[in-house]
Amino acid sequence: MGKQRIAVIGLGRFGATLAQEAQANGVEVLAVDSNETKVNDIADSVGEAIIADCTDPKAINAIDWQQFSTVVVAIGSDIKNSMMTVIHLQEAGVRTLWCKVQDKYHAALMSRLGVQKVISPEEEMARRAGRTIHFPDMMQQMLLGADQFVAEIQIINRMDRSAIASKLGRKHHQLLAIKRKTESSFTQTTALPDCLYPGDRILVLSQSSAEASWLSFMS
Repeated sequence: MGKQRIAVIGLGRFGATLAQEAQANGVEVLAVDSNETKVNDIADSVGEAIIADCTDPKAINAIDWQQFSTVVVAIGSDIKNSMMTVIHLQEAGVRTLWCKVQDKYHAALMSRLGVQKVISPEEEMARRAGRTIHFPDMMQQMLLGADQFVAEIQIINRMDRSAIASKLGRKHHQLLAIKRKTESSFTQTTALPDCLYPGDRILVLSQSSAEASWLSFMS
């Protein structure tokens, strides 16, 4: 199986970071922007970087988009240019499109155009910050599927095995991994430890993202 390839159009803070992170994680990235300086700045960090105005159909048609599993349109600050780029890419046969949006109106337009994934970075970060304020010991939370969430939780108070079992069983949580305070990585395990200490972290699977469920575990 060949290396996965994606294209990122628009090299603002979001697009450039996404492109660099994807490349660093083994994905071959084509980075595209009409701004020469932005393209030059990222050229050494991605597989290929080109100067092109993707609101121009000629620029779109000059690229073989079928080689990419996903194309990300990261022109979030200009709704018109974002929409024109998405339409041209669809006309060029791109099947999997992700699009960064700046507001709900922009998101609604992209959804109606059939974009597969709409990304609102500010809204997603605000939600994460809100959860962190309410649950300061929940480091992060990730949706796996319908009503399935994984949370990374930092242990604040010492817990023995019986306390851990009680909290996990009360809301049908499942232990996935443990990282001790002195360790640099998680160890996969479903076996309950004899004790958890302040500073340890655990990964927990839950069938519910409800605040009451997580609060009952962390209290």
